[in-house]
Formats: sequence, C-alpha cells, structure tokens
Amino acid sequence: MGRLDIGKLFRDEAEELVKARDRCIQTHGTNIRAAGNEVEMAVRKFFRRMLPTRFHVTQGHLIDRDELVSPQLDLIISDNTSIPALFTTYDETSYIPIDCVYAVGEVKSTFRRSKNYIDRFAKTLHFIREEMTRPLVENTMYDGIKDSTLLRDSFLGKPNRYLNPLFSFMVFVNSGDADENALEKAFTSTPHEDLPGITGLLNMAVVVYGKIAGDIFSFEKYPWMGQSPERHWLISPLQGATDTESVEGNHLGMIYYALLEHLNQSFLEPLDLRSYFRRMLVGRRSTSKKIGDS
Repeated sequence: MGRLDIGKLFRDEAEELVKARDRCIQTHGTNIRAAGNEVEMAVRKFFRRMLPTRFHVTQGHLIDRDELVSPQLDLIISDNTSIPALFTTYDETSYIPIDCVYAVGEVKSTFRRSKNYIDRFAKTLHFIREEMTRPLVENTMYDGIKDSTLLRDSFLGKPNRYLNPLFSFMVFVNSGDADENALEKAFTSTPHEDLPGITGLLNMAVVVYGKIAGDIFSFEKYPWMGQSPERHWLISPLQGATDTESVEGNHLGMIYYALLEHLNQSFLEPLDLRSYFRRMLVGRRSTSKKIGDS
C-alpha cells in the first residue's frame, strides 16, 4: 500500500492559485479589479471542489429577516440542504439568508498596505455582527449535561459554547508588501472582536489568535469568543515536515483545516422562511374575496 502525501496535494492546489494570479496580471495588467475577480473565482472553485455538496459556495451579500443587507462578500459558505440563495441576480450575485451561513471570506490577489484590506474586511464583519439579526444558539451541552440540556444538543455532541458561530477568514494569494510591522499594525489597530479567525498570506504565513506552549500550537477560530491573556495574535510561517510541501500549500491547508473544523463543529437550525417573507405575506380581509362571489 502506498502513502498519500497530503502536503503535496495542497502544494499543487496552491500552485494553481498562484498561476491564476500570474495569468491575471499578464492578461489584465493594471486592471486590479478584473484580475481580482479571476483570483476570487479560482479560490471559490477550490472550495466548491473540496467541500461536501451539502455546502453552497458563492459570492454576494447576506440578508437578514429585517431585510438588512451586508456589504459584498467574496466568499460565502452556506447550507445547501435548505435554500442555497434567497435570490440570485443575472450577474450571479447571490443574496443569502444570514441564518443559513456558516462562514464568510475575503479573497485578495495581493496584500497592499495602502488598501487597508484587513481593516475594511473588519468593518464588514463588525456590521454583520452588530447590525444584522443572527441570534446565537446556545449549546446546552457545553460544559456537560445539566438540567437545561436539550436532547438535541446531547445527540449533536458539539464542543463549542454556541452551535452557530460565524467563521471568517481572509486569503491573500501573494503577500505583496506585507511584513511583520504592517501585520502588527493591522491586527492591533482594529478591535479584537472584528478580526477574521484566520488570515493566510499564502507565500508568507498565517495570522491566528492562539498560543504556543512548548511544542504545542493552538489557535481560537472565533477571536471574539476566546479572548484570553494567554492568547495573542501570531504570525506563523508553516514550513512543513517534508520537502514535497510548500509554504503556500501548508498555509492553504491550514485555512482549509480551520474551515473544516468549524463546519464539523457547527449546527444550523432549519431556516424559518416565513421570517424572511413575512412583510410580503400580508393580506387584507377587505380586499380578499371568495371565488364565485360577485
């Protein structure tokens, strides 16, 4: 029996994203928006292929039950077993019910200090968290069985305090002009709870909120939920254990691993469609008539 070199697989996947970026630069030149769109499509294609079919991968906006709409998001991962999208326009921009969403991501071809990409994404995350309606569902099994534990949660066996936390992440295919000082500024000048759970600069490092104790490295996928004096924002280059890997592949694999962990540890309740259509489903007795009445 042979061995499957997982590191090599992710190296190959990361190389495809790097090639997509290079092709875009050659084709579109200084048209940053056009080049960025193609890189975004390449990253979405990767996640569509790698995630189970019960997850819907798209781009667009979140919409809540009060009809509030989020800024545009490069990557939305939602429940494909309920309703993939509330509405999709002719240019394939989707409006996804926020209650169906597992994770959101931002994709950039290249890190540019002048663009303040991390700060801008943090403002979007702040809007989603503070302005949009998405009640957290408590895991009544958290910290063990109690009198208030629901049978549902005992069967689910999820480890998190909440069943439906929203995971967020960023992907930079190239680190551009990023360095330790630029990343430190981005992650210390922005409110802690608004920052993404993992940020990957594929040819440089991942940035996570975690801790290192001896040889053990751990990180918190939801920085807003796991603040602790023991944890800090860490810039972590992942060199890998074999010469068949690459830093790009390892960092892409880390993002994929964190996302899978989140998806496997989350649970979304079935969507209550009526809460989204309630403003439309209003009739008046005075204007309703029985068929056959004159």
